[in-house]
Amino acid sequence: MNQQHQDERTRIREAMDRLLAGQAAASNGSLTVKALAEEAGVHRMALLKRHADLKNAFYERVRNDPAGPRDREATPEDRHQAQEDGLESEDGDR
Repeated sequence: MNQQHQDERTRIREAMDRLLAGQAAASNGSLTVKALAEEAGVHRMALLKRHADLKNAFYERVRNDPAGPRDREATPEDRHQAQEDGLESEDGDR
């Protein structure tokens, strides 16, 4: 793995922590791949292709977060993004 990929992975992990703590700095704070990519400063496809393990780890942490859902209600865009990422069914279940 080259240095650029290592740097991306570090930024993704840091972005995960910020999103899960509700302290987004560069995204809307939603718990989606799109927001994670924006927060980390990487292209969304990098998460879906090169760093799929980190994407999966992020969603595992979201599912197991003892704090539960954030104060903010999921927007239709959030639900659509989750469906595209294959994490939510059409009826909104995760």
